[in-house]
Amino acid sequence: MPIRISPQAKVLPSNTLRFYIHFPSPGEAYFDRDQLWLLNEEEQVVPDPFLVLSQELGSVDGRRLTVLMEPGRIKRGLGANPSHEPALVVGRTYSLVITALGQTVRHSFRVSDPVLEAINETGWRIVSPNVGSLDPAIVHFDRVMDAALCEDEIRILTPFGEVVQTRVSLAPDGSAIHLIPSYPWIAGEHSLVVSDRFEDVCGNRLGEALDHDLSAAGRPRAGMIHFTPRSANA
Repeated sequence: MPIRISPQAKVLPSNTLRFYIHFPSPGEAYFDRDQLWLLNEEEQVVPDPFLVLSQELGSVDGRRLTVLMEPGRIKRGLGANPSHEPALVVGRTYSLVITALGQTVRHSFRVSDPVLEAINETGWRIVSPNVGSLDPAIVHFDRVMDAALCEDEIRILTPFGEVVQTRVSLAPDGSAIHLIPSYPWIAGEHSLVVSDRFEDVCGNRLGEALDHDLSAAGRPRAGMIHFTPRSANA
């Protein structure tokens, strides 16, 4: 199986905070930093785009590594050299390239304007599944969301408050998820619950933008949306 990079969106905001590198098997989440590059349209290496840590950010199962962008290159007002060009310039195209496990993997994307607003779940759209089916509940977002946090920080509760066991499938562009149940949907109003740790690809949370005025009000919060599986006769 090939190594995979996420987000897979073909268009990403200029203040994208992190990328994930997914490895085929547990315990393989290791790579040489010298084999990770951000290339511009001319195939030139962008200098120092990533945050350098003393220890890599690996998942518990050793299948996923988190690569953070250097905050001083994406967030306003940071960095010792404010004249330094941002790592991702709006309108340009870049490629994230990694060589590991004998593979070379590339993901190319165009850069759009930064997303500077907090997440607001009222702008999402839910496509309800049918009662008695194993169809997914589909959530359409208003922006590209963080792939790992879509898996970890969203859950569905039944009308009785029980957690629905689901498998999460994120759309390639990161703007929608399919929540696929282990057991058929029951009738009644369900709740989509989002934790206060949920973020988009830019690090914005519900109730708080990452790049915000420290004097402005707002703090991360949890969110909830209600939906009702459809009757087969509806």
